[in-house]
Amino acid sequence: QNVDESLNPGRVAYDAGGIKMFWEKKIEHHARHLSTHNAEITACPRLRARWAEQLEGRIKMLQGPGRHPGKAPAAAEVHTEDKTVA
Repeated sequence: QNVDESLNPGRVAYDAGGIKMFWEKKIEHHARHLSTHNAEITACPRLRARWAEQLEGRIKMLQGPGRHPGKAPAAAEVHTEDKTVA
């Protein structure tokens, strides 16, 4: 019997258990990916709100008492290390 005849190209051998395990791993990986993605999407509005609060606090701090938004500070409010006047 010839070696080529023993390797019948019309038949394909497969391992059903191996194929099942392959697809189960693929499905599990996909489910983990979706879970992570959904957690990130859920966190976005909370993070956005938190950043907005921090920015508002920063703006209030920079404006300080007596300062008005969009108004340049008066000369008396500007503090510099240099004591010489140009």
